[in-house]
Amino acid sequence: MAKRKVTEMQIRARQRYEEELSAIPPLSAEARKLLSQEGFLDLFLEVRMLYPTYEDAYEMLEEQHERITGDRMYSEYHSFRRGFLRWKTKKRSPE
Repeated sequence: MAKRKVTEMQIRARQRYEEELSAIPPLSAEARKLLSQEGFLDLFLEVRMLYPTYEDAYEMLEEQHERITGDRMYSEYHSFRRGFLRWKTKKRSPE
């Protein structure tokens, strides 16, 4: 396969991107857990009894997810509940 010609300007831009991306610190295990759907649901199981309602526990996790990513994991609590119940049922069923 033929390689494309890369200019000096492109090499400098590439180096700048590599430096910027390399400077980003790795995520902690807890942050990685929060960012995955299964991890989010696992964390919910861990914290749900620490809040007055399940919805309060869910909202705390969503706030943290949004703080880190800028986005919510689920659109609303009812969407989360549906996903949680499906996940819980699937987790309990033998494969």
